[in-house]
Amino acid sequence: MSSRIKLLFKYYVTLLIRNLLKIFWIIPIKNKEFLFLSFDGKQYSDSPKYISEYLQENVDGLEFTWAFNEIGKYDYLLNKGFKLIDRKSLLFIITCTNVKYIVTNNYIPSYMPIRKSQILLNTWHGGSPLKTVGFMESNPDPYNVFYYKLQNDRYTAFLSSSVFVTEGVLMDSFHYYGQVLPYGMPRNSILFTDHEDVINKVYNYFNLSRSPNSKIIIYAPTFRGSADEGFFLPQEQQLDIDGLLDILEGIAEDHYYFLFRAHHAMADSISSNKAIIATDYPDMQELLCAADILITDYSSCMGDMALMKKPVFLYTPDLEDYLSSRGFYWDIYSLPFPIAKTNSSFFDVIKAFDVSEYEAGVQAYLDRLGSYESADSTQKAVEWILNQK
Repeated sequence: MSSRIKLLFKYYVTLLIRNLLKIFWIIPIKNKEFLFLSFDGKQYSDSPKYISEYLQENVDGLEFTWAFNEIGKYDYLLNKGFKLIDRKSLLFIITCTNVKYIVTNNYIPSYMPIRKSQILLNTWHGGSPLKTVGFMESNPDPYNVFYYKLQNDRYTAFLSSSVFVTEGVLMDSFHYYGQVLPYGMPRNSILFTDHEDVINKVYNYFNLSRSPNSKIIIYAPTFRGSADEGFFLPQEQQLDIDGLLDILEGIAEDHYYFLFRAHHAMADSISSNKAIIATDYPDMQELLCAADILITDYSSCMGDMALMKKPVFLYTPDLEDYLSSRGFYWDIYSLPFPIAKTNSSFFDVIKAFDVSEYEAGVQAYLDRLGSYESADSTQKAVEWILNQK
């Protein structure tokens, strides 16, 4: 069977399953019920989290359900008044087909039938992306033509964080030409507000001692390979954490805590007795609030951190390989974030960092994106949802 025939077969089987599942449409729509998913049931996080909490705190008479792959990890949400369901269960399919509102930060399964009277909002999760996605990747998946055809006509709207995301990601990369809401990302509202309580929360979670001289470094690299089998850098290319901490503590009389957070699609982790593993911490935005420095490579978290004008550094030892296999929307050297491909050159950019020059570059970068981010992004998204009938 040729690859083209295999793709067509997969496409039509998906359509068949979708039509068969419409049997559940006999169940009346629950007009007051929401279903939330974050990263396909892997987390309680991101914009769906902030939307669900805002709704719960400010609107009466609604019901909220969260779908997870591992329900037991999120039992504490029952105390918040949320219902929990297994993302891999029949109940998930039934719920998807009869709740009025579905909020997700990723695509929902292609086989899932969505009624025209349902409201399906995709908040997306790549705030200010560098690495290409969808049709814009250097080596796009041949199934993309069918995948996005199955996906795009089901969404009531997408949230967008910037002019660039609307045009370069949603339109060019996903071929989505439906309704786009220029409200910014609800997950980033917290970055524009006083979040002293969040900083204390992070320190307490990791049992860290906070003082005027204590600082947090977050290292949050993205994954390599496929989203199903993501991996990390080989040992010989990994960041020299001990050397980095020696450099930073030699510049100022501060004590640094080094937190490592793996991408949700990344199976591997870092090996260092100086690294505190923060991968399972439920909210990246809270980590960014508490962090004084972010180190990443090609992750869109760089744009989130930049909203607070905090230092962001890019450590990219596999730059050429990654660029050829994935591709970038921007020339990485045009970004305001200092970049290095080796440990020694990375230490040099740390030593040469200029705060004023950096902050000016970040503002120019946000202007170039046409950023929509603001403190009231969550409120705007919720108001739109509640106005849909």
